[in-house]
Amino acid sequence: MRSKMDLPIEELKKIIKDLPEREVRSYLYHILLSTSLLDCKEYTAVEFSNQMKEIYNHILYPKDPITTFNSEGNYQNVHITFGYQYLKPILKEMGIHEEEPIISIHDNFAIAPIMNLHNESGQKTRYEWIKSSLRGLEEEMDEYIEEVQKAFIQIHSIPKDVPITIWVCDNAHEQTGLLFVLFLLKERTNKITIFNTAKLYRELFKAKAKRYTPLSSGEILSEELSALFKYGQEKQLFLTEVERNQFENQWVSLSEHDGTLRLWKNGEIKSVSEDYFDEIIIKMAQKIQGKRKKKVFIPAMRIIGEVYGRIEQYVGDDFLEYRLRKLIEKGAFEYEGSLEAMRSYSIKLT
Repeated sequence: MRSKMDLPIEELKKIIKDLPEREVRSYLYHILLSTSLLDCKEYTAVEFSNQMKEIYNHILYPKDPITTFNSEGNYQNVHITFGYQYLKPILKEMGIHEEEPIISIHDNFAIAPIMNLHNESGQKTRYEWIKSSLRGLEEEMDEYIEEVQKAFIQIHSIPKDVPITIWVCDNAHEQTGLLFVLFLLKERTNKITIFNTAKLYRELFKAKAKRYTPLSSGEILSEELSALFKYGQEKQLFLTEVERNQFENQWVSLSEHDGTLRLWKNGEIKSVSEDYFDEIIIKMAQKIQGKRKKKVFIPAMRIIGEVYGRIEQYVGDDFLEYRLRKLIEKGAFEYEGSLEAMRSYSIKLT
């Protein structure tokens, strides 16, 4: 069998061309983040190289078919993660990926409506908002909905005697996803563990955590994630019935809000107005514009990238770009180019 490193250039080009735009943006973000950490000397050259190899391998991994679990499978544990399958290489390296399968929910729970998301009507409202508000997802919407729905079906098919580990970090996206999943599992008797990567990171890598704590689970280096997994297994505690009821009640309360933006503040999920970052976007444009007498057009991607790198919240660049377009509608910015894609237009203050 030919190795991935032996793939010809033309085949690599085809793989890149067929990637969904939202995945491309996610990979680009992680590449830029790693480069920034290397520049700040938070990463060594070896760590940076390993991260690039991980991204390379992840792009070339074929999608695994999503199937439901069956009672005959030899499952020792089921992992639930949010975002791309950052955990998969770790479990494969340990040789336990078949008995400890992963369910990855490819959604961003920090943004878009979540009111009554546990019902079909709530899911429809969410998908309609995403399709009408976020650029670049229109053509991928059917695939996006199918992926999320399959994950829900797979969660419901987990055998009742198999323990479940839910992976989260300290951000509104994964913490909201945690509450939602626990509500979906409220009638189930499975033993459930919450694996908080940010908390474990601070415990295991105390010196490094003083300078840097991962914003999301997917940002953690493979070797660090492997160490966290082994460390967390020694400390894992199953949720009590009281704790599960508390989480379920938190979801009910949170899902009563019809907002489209949630942030992680002081250890809690906070629903905020969707224009929360508007002032930061404007101030960043003013900063980049500087003291020039003549205002010049600035690429939208630069504005969004600068803001995203400073807000320390996991909301996604597509949401910030949505707010930039709203500011254009309000007359705060002029633009040139096409608003159909973030990379296709530039803006300047009016």
